[in-house]
Amino acid sequence: MGIVLATKYVNVFEKTNEDVLKRVSKHYPKRDTRGLSKNKIAEHEAVINCLHELLGSKDWWIEHEESGKPVLYISGVRGNLSISISHVIDQVNNTKSIAHAAVILLRDTNQESSRIGVDLVIQGDPRLERIAGRVMRKEEIEGGRLEEVWACKEAMYKAFGPGLDFVKDLKVDFLSKDLISGMGRKWEVIRKGNTVVVLGPV
Repeated sequence: MGIVLATKYVNVFEKTNEDVLKRVSKHYPKRDTRGLSKNKIAEHEAVINCLHELLGSKDWWIEHEESGKPVLYISGVRGNLSISISHVIDQVNNTKSIAHAAVILLRDTNQESSRIGVDLVIQGDPRLERIAGRVMRKEEIEGGRLEEVWACKEAMYKAFGPGLDFVKDLKVDFLSKDLISGMGRKWEVIRKGNTVVVLGPV
């Protein structure tokens, strides 16, 4: 099995349904759902929908290592799948928000090849222009593809971090419209609706 991807979105509602809270608690048993914002709950729900699709089962949960890296348990046992997760809120307008999630899985074969990362960003996210100077090289900014650059750097960091500097260690070069080179590996770019997903290494 190579890397498999699922992406989902969930509308953010003002009032959270109790069934949604129970589902989030079931799949994130070590997370206190009482303090989560409506946006975070919707992001978790989108991740749950991705994993239901990828695993074809509802008998799983996620815990996190100290570094924040997710660990997947299936049927009560730590799974032999590497997992990477990304989620983001798209503030459509003053009254509507959408939670987007992307999840990738890879069956562990050995320590090095099981390092995977995914990131999802909203096209035109104004925050990218504000942070670009701190996390991107001059030539990466001048290329005008801030979404792909940021998503690739985040995916590389998830796969090979922590302890990496976004400017010094995470250099991005475009090989084609849908393929990026970084850290001596290739990363795939997928555009879906108003989102950009970068995953890898592929």
